[in-house]
Amino acid sequence: MAAPPGSPNPYPLLVLVLLVIPATAASPSYSDHCHGLPSAPDVASGGEGSDPTALVHSLQLSTGYFSGGGPRLFGPDPSVLPRSFSFLPSSVLRTTDASLVHVSATLTVSGGRRGTFGGRHLFEYDGQAHRFRPRLPRFVGRRGSITFGVEGYYSSASGELCMVGTGSGRAADGTALNLLPVVLRVHFPNHANLTRPFVTGNLESTDSPSFFEPISLVAYAEEDYAYMESASCPPPPTDRLDALQVFEGTKFSCAHLSSLFKAPFSLDYGNSSEPTASSLGLHQRYMFVNRMRCADDGAVRAYVVFSNQTDASMYYFMLGEKAIVVEGFWDEKRSRLCLKGCHVMNSGPSRADLAVGDCGIGMSFWFPEVWSLQERSFAAGLVWNVSLKSGEGIAASSRAALPYFRGSLSGLKYNYTKVDEARKYYEKYGLNKKRKGKFPDSNSYRDLTFRFFLQKGGGSGYASPVTIGSMLYDGNSLVAPNPFSHVTMELNQGLLNVSYDIHYVGNWSLETFSRQHIAAEGVYDAKTGSLCMVACRVVNISSDCEILVTAQFASLDTKEAQHVKGTIRSLRKKSDPLFFEMLDIASYGMYIDKVDESIWRMDLESTMALISMTLSCVFIAGQLFHVKKVPEALPVMSITMLVVLSLGYMIPLVLNFEALFKNSNKQTVPLSDGGWLEVNEVMVRIITMVTFLLQLRLLQLAWSARSVDRSKDESWAAERKVLWICLPLYIIGGVVTWVVHMRFGHHSRRMLRRVVRVTRVKHAFWEDLVSYGGLILDGFLLPQVILNAYSGSKVKALSLGFYVGSTIIRALPHVYDVFRAKHFVRSLRPSYRYANPHDDLFSLAWDIAIPCGAILLSVLLFFQQRLGGSFFLCSKNSRSSEYEMVSTVSS
Repeated sequence: MAAPPGSPNPYPLLVLVLLVIPATAASPSYSDHCHGLPSAPDVASGGEGSDPTALVHSLQLSTGYFSGGGPRLFGPDPSVLPRSFSFLPSSVLRTTDASLVHVSATLTVSGGRRGTFGGRHLFEYDGQAHRFRPRLPRFVGRRGSITFGVEGYYSSASGELCMVGTGSGRAADGTALNLLPVVLRVHFPNHANLTRPFVTGNLESTDSPSFFEPISLVAYAEEDYAYMESASCPPPPTDRLDALQVFEGTKFSCAHLSSLFKAPFSLDYGNSSEPTASSLGLHQRYMFVNRMRCADDGAVRAYVVFSNQTDASMYYFMLGEKAIVVEGFWDEKRSRLCLKGCHVMNSGPSRADLAVGDCGIGMSFWFPEVWSLQERSFAAGLVWNVSLKSGEGIAASSRAALPYFRGSLSGLKYNYTKVDEARKYYEKYGLNKKRKGKFPDSNSYRDLTFRFFLQKGGGSGYASPVTIGSMLYDGNSLVAPNPFSHVTMELNQGLLNVSYDIHYVGNWSLETFSRQHIAAEGVYDAKTGSLCMVACRVVNISSDCEILVTAQFASLDTKEAQHVKGTIRSLRKKSDPLFFEMLDIASYGMYIDKVDESIWRMDLESTMALISMTLSCVFIAGQLFHVKKVPEALPVMSITMLVVLSLGYMIPLVLNFEALFKNSNKQTVPLSDGGWLEVNEVMVRIITMVTFLLQLRLLQLAWSARSVDRSKDESWAAERKVLWICLPLYIIGGVVTWVVHMRFGHHSRRMLRRVVRVTRVKHAFWEDLVSYGGLILDGFLLPQVILNAYSGSKVKALSLGFYVGSTIIRALPHVYDVFRAKHFVRSLRPSYRYANPHDDLFSLAWDIAIPCGAILLSVLLFFQQRLGGSFFLCSKNSRSSEYEMVSTVSS
């Protein structure tokens, strides 16, 4: 029965009801699953102690760890990291029961992925900061993640929270999950303290049978914490009396203090600290200060993890091999952090079942004011057992980069100890010989940072200055501890004292790769571009300082891709166990000003590509007007030529079809003038599509005119002769391309990998074939010239603007390639927007031969359309056959 006129349509409402009913039915009942925590009606907001913001923050858990759920949802439970959950309340309302609050929240559980360094290189270039930085972990594998919307009640008397709701997301195996009914129970400790610092809970499915295994939750309490008695700090070691005032002139800030502890600490288990390590049960190599929280009066607490892994993220609540909870205070007078701690133990079958055990651990941290070759700890620390009377402890040091530091550096000093020794080697190895050119100095100090490759055995890394003269280098700029000290003044006095940190993935035994770090200091000569340093590395806890690092920088105006060449060698005898074979290092890249020049070049090439394609579109449009004005031109246009041109526009569109409509996968590169390369690239693709459509229209018109022309048999016969000549030429060229690819391509790539050890270059045969296709396009007039020669026609089949303009467009990239080779520095992996070697054949020989060949074809066509197609054959039998318009009117 139809609805009466003017009445609302009931069907949309019916659909809405059908959609809502299953969702409502899927949500479990609170009273059925939270028996021990009754509900209560809400009351209007207001009154004492009803601040909703404070209530929301008191229940918030920004990150925690979970265990369980089953391998289907989150993969196998990892032994270390990185499963996490977050609990974020959206609303908290008071109820008629003063001890109960009504809570709505979002719970997200995520897991099933691990962080790993992508590729073999640990470092990447930061184009905006003009420096190399450690490559962040790249997460690989599937990631299970489910978000639940839950609602329930929290009791402030018992600290219990019970909530029900449903969730949706995606499992680790890729399965989509919808409307999973769950019950969440969480226990918040009433006034958490050092012995009760954890929030625990569990998440269970209410389905029968259960869709997933129960999940155990644990997090470090974020609010409502009661500090106990203050910690005590023993005096620091005698060689570490000076501490940098990190809050000098500023108020204590927990966020600032927490940022200073982001990097992991390396633990030094010397002989004197063995009793401490044994009594504390510590044997791990690294320590992470995690989840730091502070009070306004300077009280500090944290969760400290000990692990043998270095890729564990400090942003998660971590479960390592060993953990302790600590609390204490920031000693403003001595600029130290004093803490006491307790062991964290596993109290149940799940890894999330944590409890606090024995206490009696002392910890202190400070920031050394004086750095040297063997002591460059940004933050230093000590861990000890308060029950031992020896006073010895486990030394901890963090070599975080200066960018982590945001305070005053006015008190930080560097003490050079190996400069005199480095000067001797500087002269011994002839690094003081004069070299032509201008080299990096105080005006181009950022060029002293470089990434390098190991030329023997493989590996890569980067070298970055720590100090240049009396200046500190923070990765992007120089920071002067003394404002009256200038690097320029020091340069005028001769050799410049420098210190470096060098990190790389190398191979001392040439059998297995390992991560290496060496600290170096020595001298740099800006007049010769020579660097000579004595370096130290740690081998099995002991220090090896018999290492020499030398490097020579290329001139700033060099046109070579390699701009640093050097060595890392051992000064020990070959019989010494710490001796290693000399490592040759090479850096391929560009100086900072050359990077800016390269960006300008990319901008220029992007604009040239846009102009070139626009002109191609205009020339084809001009040819369309020409054939409309001269109808007899259509039957004598070479179909082969038009097909070649159509394919030349179609193939780039096919290869970039997805990028034409979605360009989010490509990195946006800001240009020096504020424009965007991405915009130009999209415009080029759009104009290419328009040009392709116009070219297809021209092909369709020529085909139609050839089909209806009275002399079509003769014209098709001439076209077949063109194919008989052009196709074998094209095929022979393709075979030659394949032979060259097989003979020289793999060999050259092996040589490239042997020299610089870059990531494997994916260079397939079809890429060489595309370059050969560019050569065919360069000779696009060849089929038309052959057709004219066979037909003897002197009809103006092509307009002057079309074939001359198109010839210039095809020749200009080769002219520009010659200019580019002379005026721009080549990089190891250049990015081309115009005259791309993947689109055509480019070399000095090709850059001369191709334009000359294209111009020759254009000249031949010019005379053919005036003297006849076969004028250059000098044949008596050559005839001029012109297509004439024949009247169909009978006399």
